[in-house]
Amino acid sequence: MKVRDKFWLFASRDHDDDIWYGKRGSDQIRQWSRITPTEGAAILGIENVMMITSDGVPVPFSADAYGYMESFCRMKNVWWSAVGSAGCRVGNEEDFAIELAKKYPNLTGIFLDDVMITGGTVEESKKVIHAVRKTADKCDRKLELWATCYTSKINDYLDLELYEPLDGITVWDFDMSSIPNIVDGFEAYEKFLPNKRKMLGIYLYDYGKGVSVSKEFMKAKCEQGLQWIREGRCEGLIFLTNCNMGIGLESDYWLRDWIDEVGDQEI
Repeated sequence: MKVRDKFWLFASRDHDDDIWYGKRGSDQIRQWSRITPTEGAAILGIENVMMITSDGVPVPFSADAYGYMESFCRMKNVWWSAVGSAGCRVGNEEDFAIELAKKYPNLTGIFLDDVMITGGTVEESKKVIHAVRKTADKCDRKLELWATCYTSKINDYLDLELYEPLDGITVWDFDMSSIPNIVDGFEAYEKFLPNKRKMLGIYLYDYGKGVSVSKEFMKAKCEQGLQWIREGRCEGLIFLTNCNMGIGLESDYWLRDWIDEVGDQEI
């Protein structure tokens, strides 16, 4: 297995993040991204995609949603979100994922983004996670079920029953500047959920500051994540997102070169 087989693109519709650009002063990014999920994966040279809905789009069972899935024909693994960005949920996303799995062998999982967010109670999150797992198990083959977890929110969701239906979690940290703190959040989840598989989420864009994540921070986090993969502690790295690409971010350019450098190494 090669290193790039452990890399995933956290993807959403093209132009999804354009609203974040050009709002914080003349020195901020003013270019829009037109990079689609498939283009983003191709640019990075990776073949695993998590398709995340945003504001309910693409709508389950719509021509648009099927069109996205058709565009993933060369992907090895595709996961479709049953909970989208900011916790948005139409309600039949997992039914749609099962329908996709019947036609597309590379649909291998369901993803729950922001199912554990500020304002949502543990019981509300638990209800959704367990309901999605119950529906996913109706598929005639195994579908993975993973969820987004934030290091800053770990203490708000200390209920093991909440995580029981999940095959794994993805660990994200909003702090994109403190290199010494990269390890702490991941290790906190290792201690709390020692038997759950884990992936490390990596942002390209600092949404709070409105700037690119620095090359120095990208290098530190990506290389730490790769070390954890080699040690068997981490299942993979997830890069967010295609709609941050193609606007001149130094993190974007650095990541392309780094994947070219390490992607074909054997694990």
